[in-house]
Amino acid sequence: PVKQAGKKYVVKKGDTLWDISAKDSIYSDPFQWPLLFKGNRDQIEDPDIIEVNQELDVKTDWSKTEVDDAVQKAKDTPPYVPHTTPRKKLPLRY
Repeated sequence: PVKQAGKKYVVKKGDTLWDISAKDSIYSDPFQWPLLFKGNRDQIEDPDIIEVNQELDVKTDWSKTEVDDAVQKAKDTPPYVPHTTPRKKLPLRY
């Protein structure tokens, strides 16, 4: 199969992976935010910290297993605690 070129999303002020993932043009489900993180590990060290004007790849060919896994990880993620530097150890293996 031909590899589908993914979409791009440019981060705006106030965006979070949760909010971006919830957009109808992205995944229409905030709980799929770990997919954005996983697909952009080359430029995101901590899923809580993304930068304005960062261009994220929005991969759309995830398997159902990968999507289900991401949703479960989102549900298992501890509540957000504000921080400004990337955490050395993330709470889960995303």
